[in-house]
Amino acid sequence: DVAGLVGARKKMMHNPLIPMTKPHAALKVSQVNLGLFALGALINAASYGSIAPVVVASIFFTAVQLLLIMTPLGGHAEQRMFNRVFAFGFVMAGVAAFYANQLQDASQLFSDAGGFFDMATGKSSGLSLIEIQIIHEGALAIALWEMTYDLFAELGFEKGRYIGVSFNVLAVALSGVIGIKILRKMFGNDDYRFRRLTVLVSACGLLWLFAGIHIRDAVVLLGITALAYAWVHFLAKPDLSWRLGQIVVWSLLALTFLGFLRGEFAFVPVAMMIAALAALILSTKHAGHRRLVLLGVLFLGSAAIVIFAMIYLQDMIAVLDRGREGYAELTGDQHAADSLGMTLIVNQPLPIRLVLGSIYLYFFPVPFWSGLQFESVYALFKSANAVFFYFVSPLLAISLLKLIRHKQARSVYVLFMLFLTLGFTFAIAGTSLENRHFGAFLIPVFVLASIPDLRDGNVRLQYKQYLFFVFSGVIVVHLAWIILKLL
Repeated sequence: DVAGLVGARKKMMHNPLIPMTKPHAALKVSQVNLGLFALGALINAASYGSIAPVVVASIFFTAVQLLLIMTPLGGHAEQRMFNRVFAFGFVMAGVAAFYANQLQDASQLFSDAGGFFDMATGKSSGLSLIEIQIIHEGALAIALWEMTYDLFAELGFEKGRYIGVSFNVLAVALSGVIGIKILRKMFGNDDYRFRRLTVLVSACGLLWLFAGIHIRDAVVLLGITALAYAWVHFLAKPDLSWRLGQIVVWSLLALTFLGFLRGEFAFVPVAMMIAALAALILSTKHAGHRRLVLLGVLFLGSAAIVIFAMIYLQDMIAVLDRGREGYAELTGDQHAADSLGMTLIVNQPLPIRLVLGSIYLYFFPVPFWSGLQFESVYALFKSANAVFFYFVSPLLAISLLKLIRHKQARSVYVLFMLFLTLGFTFAIAGTSLENRHFGAFLIPVFVLASIPDLRDGNVRLQYKQYLFFVFSGVIVVHLAWIILKLL
């Protein structure tokens, strides 16, 4: 009867587990993405003086859209993520193009971005990965860009920077799609969390930097996110099935190819193995004899990774040593000798550096307005990222507090994401203190930030309290910076 139907409808409306769809919601999202893409098209076309960047971006977008529609990689949430992140990335690519083409941004025309562009558009022609790596680190990214440039050259396009940048936009958007897949494994078909993750990925200043500038970090992000998903897939059923062979193969491939992207990240597959082991030990899902069996199987299956790493141990040590030296120079260049960062973090003993440096990674730069200039889009995106994390950090704090207070919340998936976040935060804080390097591990961070349910009044109040605490800290730190400058 009508009364029964109305009552059932009301129950559904008040059930938070059943995502409700508002009329024309999909149309509104499409209009937002269309507007963003149109804005990106306008900025890119005006900056390059050509519609070629718009055509190239449209080809990338259409090809992957068809892939998402026709294969299991897709899904409504995945398409929503891809559309929004690609549209935002295209806008930021236009902003970066304006800085490079009209303002002669040295951080794009020279430095890493300029070197990668030169290598990908001619200097690496005919060279193998190993030969490219000898000349310029990041050989795999260079090879992928080179193939992309050559493909579009066959279609009649000149080898403009916008082709490589569009490839980066695509890589960041696909990383977001894999992030949705990770959430599906962890929480099922949770549209509320899918939407949260979409907002986080599309609004992050570091990911704008990865998408808009011709650097390798977008490819590194995609590779590390894919490996994280492979581990989540294994942790869903960690036994003697074919999944064990899968994760060993994926880890071996990652161990090889990450070395051709960023040599210092060759440790990442082993670090993920350790995080998975810790998650299995401490989670509430596996217990007793079965847990011991699983751990034994995982140790045996991962032995190949350790052996492989030992074979190349000396090469890895050499890479890390070079990285440390470069990081020391980079840190000195980025921070004045009397700056707050040098005084309180960089020049401190390692334990203090790990703690304060980990916080600094999320809130760099200080002051946050330092990037609001017309010299470098690199600094602009980093300033945007600092403000972004002012709002995200309370979500992370709520998630951590929930894991501490509630044992049932410590699923193997959530603990794995937590250990990845903490481990890689400390690793970057102890080496480069460069949040661009930390950006490659942001999807696990955003997955953790997707846990709090702000529809709950108590959680929403908690978020506001933490946000007030964060902004209070920001004010104090910036006042300290001003005082330090005046002394």
